[in-house]
Amino acid sequence: MSPSMRILRDLRESTRLLFVYEITANRHGRLRTIAEALGMTIQGASDYAHDLQRLGLLTVVDGEYRATKKGVAFLQDRFLELKSFVDRAGRAMAFVETTAAQAGNAIRRGDAVGLFMEDGLLVAYAGRESPSTGIALQDASKGDDIAVRDLSGIVALKPGRIVIARVPATREGGSRRIHAASARKLLRKCRGFAVAAQDSTGRAAARKLDLRPRIEFGIPDAVTEAAERGVDVLLLTPEERAAEAVQAIETANARLEDKIPYESLALG
Repeated sequence: MSPSMRILRDLRESTRLLFVYEITANRHGRLRTIAEALGMTIQGASDYAHDLQRLGLLTVVDGEYRATKKGVAFLQDRFLELKSFVDRAGRAMAFVETTAAQAGNAIRRGDAVGLFMEDGLLVAYAGRESPSTGIALQDASKGDDIAVRDLSGIVALKPGRIVIARVPATREGGSRRIHAASARKLLRKCRGFAVAAQDSTGRAAARKLDLRPRIEFGIPDAVTEAAERGVDVLLLTPEERAAEAVQAIETANARLEDKIPYESLALG
């Protein structure tokens, strides 16, 4: 756990930080005023004062509670950690003000557009209702790229399916060992799927099945990303590399609310 997360999750640590901040920012000669400032009981303030003294973060000078040099360093370090966390969180949560999309029909500048995910691409349609909407920044014909502002809502998106077709290893015959019945069943099941071919074995299998791969590099990450964008994918991969694809999908599913459905089939 990072230091900043520990501060946010640990009530005692965060209260120590607030206590040291309070006696640094304001002058206090009584525990009562510290307790009132922090919204706690006098007994609770007393317990924390003793704890901070034990840690060397607090001292009493001329009847006033003050942070020690170590206490000031503690305060600075923790606030720097929190600032770094807030900066990172802000970047992660930054709202997208404009986005690029493909025009699904003729669009005029200023048109309200509905946004849809089609074949892995964001597509904008003028005059079509969608859970996600925006305003077109340019005129565009169907197929043009277009900028969209004033985004609202979330694009409806269902993850695509992945079928992992395991091709016998080259040393065991490779694509030459593909069973005709298995091939026919696979082609029926995966009609319309984007095809990914891994290594020379997967490419040879694609040629044998008369398929044209769209994805040949960056596998299995590219396959998983395509499925996250709603694209159904058929992955032709050597038997010995199928586990890599499964691992990539499971890793993605661990962070996804809507899981990517997948299955693995043997072609040999």
